[in-house]
Amino acid sequence: MEKSGPSSTISEQQLQRQEGWSNTKTDLAEQSLISSEKWLQLHGLKSNKLTLKQILSQIGFPHCEDYVASLGRPVASRYADGLFPQLYRAEDGRVYNLTAKSELIYQFVEHLTQAVESYKQRMDWLTSKSRQIFGVILEQCVTIVLDFGGILEGELDLCREALTMVLQEQVAHITKFNIIRVSQEPVKWQENATPVTEQSIATAISWVEKLTVELTVSEAGRLDALLEAGRDKTIESIYYFVVGDVPEESKELLLQRALEIPCPVHTVSFNARGEGTIAFLKDLSAKTHNRFHAFAERTECVEFPAFSTKDGDNVMTWNSRKLKGKLPPGAGVREDVFLVWREMEEACSTLAQIQRLVAEPPKPDMATVDCGAVPSFKSSGKIVFCLCDMLASPAQSQKQPLLRLHRIQKTPGTLRRGCRNMA
Repeated sequence: MEKSGPSSTISEQQLQRQEGWSNTKTDLAEQSLISSEKWLQLHGLKSNKLTLKQILSQIGFPHCEDYVASLGRPVASRYADGLFPQLYRAEDGRVYNLTAKSELIYQFVEHLTQAVESYKQRMDWLTSKSRQIFGVILEQCVTIVLDFGGILEGELDLCREALTMVLQEQVAHITKFNIIRVSQEPVKWQENATPVTEQSIATAISWVEKLTVELTVSEAGRLDALLEAGRDKTIESIYYFVVGDVPEESKELLLQRALEIPCPVHTVSFNARGEGTIAFLKDLSAKTHNRFHAFAERTECVEFPAFSTKDGDNVMTWNSRKLKGKLPPGAGVREDVFLVWREMEEACSTLAQIQRLVAEPPKPDMATVDCGAVPSFKSSGKIVFCLCDMLASPAQSQKQPLLRLHRIQKTPGTLRRGCRNMA
């Protein structure tokens, strides 16, 4: 397609978008303090004008139609028939007349390809290392409450490793933190939340590595630890890390008293044996309007479908991650991952449609119209008006196109017309 389009304004937008995608590749370590919802507000298709509807409005314009009362139905305008390549958008049933040069469409192909890669990186980041085990810490000041009441023999080392990863990869990037262990009496690492430093992280890891298994935990012990964490007015939220199952006799009391805790309580299930614990922790999070995360250990690798890059030559897969865990039954889909996956699916669909425009551009009945070649109109002594994107000179190719209104009058044996610019 060699039609001219609004290339000058688009070029600046494309440059800004290019810089935005580059930034997403370098700030992955800093994304722990932003939810997927907010991340998509910055890097999503809509905010970057990359939805199919937004792209079509930048490379063409909708074909107009109006309601004809005598026919009792909408009738499409015929002013552009044969003048422009057209694209039908199945989502809303609209037809778009395409006016952009292929170079501009190639730019959108490139930006959509970068968007897909960015979403893939985000999903990979969300489902790897400590974020797969613990979810994503979004606050600056937190207390982690450890409930080892349902731990099995041999799981302690795994728990220590998991908590060490959380401290190194996530807590190290926030402001203040504390750790409290559920016991007959709450066992606190520090009296109150402590500023994050290299030394405090190292001390906390050393404390975690010395944790031992406690055979019995009282019903009140869990609630006491959560209430103790809530008494620290400097923290923004509590992360309740539960290993194994929560006894039935403790659930009702926890549900009733959790609402008394002044700060949010996010729940993390680690190696739950039954769906009852998963359901309980999800319910606890829902009633306090907070987040739930679940993890179950596994050793086998999960096969993901292959992902092809834009040129089709370099095929990438996610299988190299060798995941250590999975979502347990009843946990449902992780919302933060689902939001990004849904955006990536839309980006892939839009990319495929835009790629088809440059691979096999729609062929109009008449590709171009100039002042020396007037199309044939089936009219008899009538005045016909048509719009085209004629440019007065090549120098205007970098500017907004001029729309010219052609007044065409058919007289016996000749066609006469006069043109006047519409800026």
